[in-house]
Amino acid sequence: MNKAILAISFTLLLSACGADKTTESTTKPSNSVSSEAAEALPEVELVWYYGQSKAQSDVQTVEDAVNQYLKDNTKLNTKLKLKPVDFGNYDQKLNAVVAGGEAFDLIWTSNWKFNYEQNAAKGAFLDMQPLLDKYAPKLKESIKPEYWEDLKVNGKLFAAPNYQIASSQRGMVIQKRFIDKYKLDLSTIKSTKDVEPFLELLKKSEPDAIPYSGTFIANGYGLEQVNDYLVYRPSDKTFKLVDKATTSEYKQFVEMKRDWFEKGYINKDEASIKNGLDLRVNGKLVVLDGVTISPGGEQSEKKNNGGFDVVAVPITKSQFSGFSSTLTAISRTSKNPERAMMLLELVNSDSKLFNLLSFGVEGKHYTKINDQTVKVNNDAGYAPNAAWIFGNVTNGFLVEGQPADTWEATKKMNDAAEMKELQGFKIDPEPIKTWMANRKAVEDEFTKALDSGSVDPNVYLQQYIDKVQKSGSEQLIAEVQRQLDAWLQEKGKK
Repeated sequence: MNKAILAISFTLLLSACGADKTTESTTKPSNSVSSEAAEALPEVELVWYYGQSKAQSDVQTVEDAVNQYLKDNTKLNTKLKLKPVDFGNYDQKLNAVVAGGEAFDLIWTSNWKFNYEQNAAKGAFLDMQPLLDKYAPKLKESIKPEYWEDLKVNGKLFAAPNYQIASSQRGMVIQKRFIDKYKLDLSTIKSTKDVEPFLELLKKSEPDAIPYSGTFIANGYGLEQVNDYLVYRPSDKTFKLVDKATTSEYKQFVEMKRDWFEKGYINKDEASIKNGLDLRVNGKLVVLDGVTISPGGEQSEKKNNGGFDVVAVPITKSQFSGFSSTLTAISRTSKNPERAMMLLELVNSDSKLFNLLSFGVEGKHYTKINDQTVKVNNDAGYAPNAAWIFGNVTNGFLVEGQPADTWEATKKMNDAAEMKELQGFKIDPEPIKTWMANRKAVEDEFTKALDSGSVDPNVYLQQYIDKVQKSGSEQLIAEVQRQLDAWLQEKGKK
């Protein structure tokens, strides 16, 4: 859930946004269409594209149940066609769909898949503001005005947030059985370096365990990011941007990782592992560093750690991270954008409809433990484990093992999150797209090896920096700095 949490990326799932007054769940059908308007609404079909971690074989049953619910309990006069796409192919598939001019209505977008800002700037989505104002008053009211403002691209709103955790607090997930066995005092862990004595103990005493895996956390080292590669130091009120590869903080990180690799704390094949989940599913990895922490996320992470309980240990302060990790937009090719907005209003205010989409059919795809919590049947053909794809997660069920106060804690964490000084600054991607592509190629070539500690930074770090500079980083930094300085001046901050 770094590029995502929830998601989920990998997020700690400790997972994949924020408001102080979220829409309350309702167990009654919700009609956002007046009786008078409903009489004039012809039946339409809405097509909804969204991402999934793996294919769900029983989507049709859920689609049928959703459509029956819409027919029996609302005046929307709408049928819904669900179009899930695997995340691995999501960008490729949706780029083709949009480029081909296919008519569809709703589309999931984010800052980590099918990039929201880039596709909004290219005209893939409709301006949602007029539709939101007229057809989705509950959804509009559920999110703070400044947070809607944070989603605007070139002054226009192109998507609605799927409300979930909107604050980012980074840290570690540590298996509880080892915490208990070795009486690890979690209060002593304030930074990544602080876990080293525990890793040493694990290496000596647990020959089958992998002590550590982790990624570079910029704000864990006193830096703030403006994109994947450019950072600044908050103490510098000129907000001078630099490439993270050239910072002393990153050098400190890779030197530490090399030391830990040579001591055997890190899996020797980590650099070649494509899916980080492969390190964890058998329960051998003890400490995972660099995750995004959210209320109730330990239960989700337990599933990724061989079923062993884990404890989340924050090492950064909580910051408002925005809503762009999971959004729903209306396609520019939609033939029924008004109806699409009405449906989003229902999904975000009607708990029964939201739970149908998120968890499927009761008695088949899940069973209720109580009115608030469900046990998911992972073998019934519909268990996406991604309620954050569809709408406001606080309108939905809790999953077995999640604390009863998870949604209340989520709201409190969002409300308490610190706003970044550069919150609201958005980079125009068009002038930098070539340099960004070049920079990504260099990142792909070097960072897995450096970040895992499997190569000597005394040799490879300078090679990395040299290639970063040859990729056009000077021009990249200059253009983003120009945009940032103009934004700072406009906001009266410079």
